[in-house]
Amino acid sequence: MKEKKLLWIIIFNLFIIVSEIFFGLVSNSFALIADALHNIGDVIAVAITYLALRLASTKASFKYTFGFLRAEMMAGFVNTLFLFLTMFYMIYESIFRFMHPEIIEPIYMIVVGIIAVIANGVSAYILNNMGVASCSHGEHEHHHDHEDTNIRSAYLHMLADALISVGVVVAGIFIYFFEVYRVDSLLTIGFSIFILFHSYPLLKKSFLSLMDVNTIEIDEQSLEKIIASDERIIEYHDLHIYQPSSKERFISFHLVLNDDTISLKKSRLLVSKVEEKLEHLGFNHILIQLDDQTCLKHHKYCIKENNVSV
Repeated sequence: MKEKKLLWIIIFNLFIIVSEIFFGLVSNSFALIADALHNIGDVIAVAITYLALRLASTKASFKYTFGFLRAEMMAGFVNTLFLFLTMFYMIYESIFRFMHPEIIEPIYMIVVGIIAVIANGVSAYILNNMGVASCSHGEHEHHHDHEDTNIRSAYLHMLADALISVGVVVAGIFIYFFEVYRVDSLLTIGFSIFILFHSYPLLKKSFLSLMDVNTIEIDEQSLEKIIASDERIIEYHDLHIYQPSSKERFISFHLVLNDDTISLKKSRLLVSKVEEKLEHLGFNHILIQLDDQTCLKHHKYCIKENNVSV
């Protein structure tokens, strides 16, 4: 269903691109042509989003043991980075046009701009509804909103273009009544800065995820209490937390117990209790390895007598 909606969005935007380029040349409106160029970026962004969704649904194999979990974050990063470059280019061109204003035919700007606002607004609305899904964990049904970074980036592209199209319409109205041609450039710069400001968090999140940085909002002390909840645990080390996609939360670490002769059944029960508590924190891929006391490392994430030593 998501893939079908994305295909319709691509078709809508291709129609807008052809219309804006044609009428932009006819009316000598840089705003329309610039919007068309941005729409080309939108089509590329949605196409990447479509490809990422298809890849993300691919099952894991012996070669791709994780499947394509990172396709979402990779697409989100590429889309948002492309959006940043497009906005900087539009600011540069708008400054040049502000210094060297040209006569513009406003009627085409207004009509085509209104069509673009409607089409991009509908596309952004569809993508926004697609981007968030709700799931529950545990018997208490703790709900977590998982925002698809990939779809979110495509949504930002569409929202950006809808805002720019609004600017085109407003600029066309001002030019029609007052012949103030510089307003076209001023509105484009204003909307571009607004879009850059709101897109930065997504660019940062997707980049940090690709770098395997812990982007999960979790209290470190609370996590340490869960891992050290059993008095038989004297140390944990090699802790890794990462989020390869908006719906996956991975954690892995080693546990060292004070009793090297503990039975397999008891050790499994100990690990299960820790896993259950971690699941309540939202982790859905947990890997815990038990080591004997010869594996003590005494590094930063180390527990002795239930106290954390730094």
